[in-house]
Amino acid sequence: MSSKIEVPSPRAINRKRLEYIRLYSPVKVDVPKARPIDRSLLKYGGSEPSVLEKNIHSPVTPGAINFPPFKVTPELEQKADQRIDHYPADQRRSAVLPLLHEVQHHFGFISPESIDWVAGKLDIAPIKVVEVVTFYPGFRQKAPGKYHFRVCRTLSCAMGGSYELMAKLCEITGIDRSGADSHKDPISVSPCGNYSVEYAECLASCGTAPVCLVNDDFHEDVTADKAKDLITQYNG
Repeated sequence: MSSKIEVPSPRAINRKRLEYIRLYSPVKVDVPKARPIDRSLLKYGGSEPSVLEKNIHSPVTPGAINFPPFKVTPELEQKADQRIDHYPADQRRSAVLPLLHEVQHHFGFISPESIDWVAGKLDIAPIKVVEVVTFYPGFRQKAPGKYHFRVCRTLSCAMGGSYELMAKLCEITGIDRSGADSHKDPISVSPCGNYSVEYAECLASCGTAPVCLVNDDFHEDVTADKAKDLITQYNG
């Protein structure tokens, strides 16, 4: 028996049947130019803001009493220039993260004005800075409290009682988290401006859950019944 395999000849293309490509090719559409951001809408109200305007919006919180308003100082300029000098001239945009860290360190959060300043220093469009700010959860877009609590909610901490810890922190400090959005608006601030809370994703200490950060201080095994003692520790 022959093992030869019969391979069919390729079928000729009937080009008449391709006529639909011409008939149904995409129609050129005039796309309107992007409208500039009207920052007055962000402060004084007005028509419904665009998606971009919502992303750069920094709502005023009681925590603002703890931080100075954004201002370009000689010290900030000097530190920014030092950061930028670490990168080649044609890659200065790589300094966007260090500059944002400098801003948040000095002013507590990233405001629309600081976004414009960072973009100007790096000669890039403000939207490029917004993309970074909204991508990294470590950057805040509104003023936190004097003491900012970041409660881990990843599996081990959730099972250990981190949700109960968050509820107790809010109860003691009078924080209302009903309007919090884990991605767009994760921070909730107390009416007095001294405290704020948000959830964090894995603070890398699963064996001592639940854990949390208070500003830069790390705390382990913080169950809900220890919430009051934790707050008192920072009250002085």
